[in-house]
Amino acid sequence: MDISTLQKIVRDRYFKTDNERGIYHTALWFHEEVGELSAAIASGDIQNAKEELGDVLMWLLTLANLLSVDMEEVVKEYLNNPRKLPSK
Repeated sequence: MDISTLQKIVRDRYFKTDNERGIYHTALWFHEEVGELSAAIASGDIQNAKEELGDVLMWLLTLANLLSVDMEEVVKEYLNNPRKLPSK
C-alpha cells in the first residue's frame, strides 16, 4: 500500500472525529502514543512495540490530514534532500 492510499483511508475513517477534537488535542494523543512506543522499546516488548508503531503511524497521518499535508510528498522531499543523506 502506498502512503497516499493509507493517508486517505485514515482521513475517511477518522477525520470528522479528529477535526472536532482539534489539532492541539490530536497532537497530545500523538505524543502519548510516542511515549507508549518508547516504553515498549525500553521494556524489550517487540509485540507491543509493533502495535505502538501502528498507532504512531496512524496518529501521524491524522495530524497530516488535519494540517492538509500530503505525506507522500513530504517523504519524496525528505528523500531528495541532500542534507538528509548519511554522512561520509
